[in-house]
Amino acid sequence: MTDPILHRRSVIAVILFTLITGGIYGVYWIYITTRDLNEFTGDYRIKPGWTLLFGLLTCGLYMFYWWYKINDLIMAAQIKAQRPFRSDNKLLFVVLRIFGLAIINMAIVQSDLNDIYTNLHLAQTPQNEIEDDDEWSDY
Repeated sequence: MTDPILHRRSVIAVILFTLITGGIYGVYWIYITTRDLNEFTGDYRIKPGWTLLFGLLTCGLYMFYWWYKINDLIMAAQIKAQRPFRSDNKLLFVVLRIFGLAIINMAIVQSDLNDIYTNLHLAQTPQNEIEDDDEWSDY
């Protein structure tokens, strides 16, 4: 059994670490999220290193495009994990980014990734490894 490429992260921790570090963790989160989604979906159109470079060179303007395109990777990951996607959040992500609320986008994306991870983890766990809390059924 292999571990899924995507990693479960606390939505609250992602928000708090981003706020505490003045956005530095947010930059790291963008990199690892892009990398993990690329590896999971097999779609390498958005490269994590180039995302950070273009974001820096364009003073953040490239990140509007990134928020728009990352939703495609999330929806592809949800389809691959056989999870129904909630909605196409492209426009929401761009509008929130315009108003400086990209941290809400991060919470939405991480929540979706956690849902995918949970589904993959449950699908990969063999039935005999799932513990039965009812001790009386063994007698």
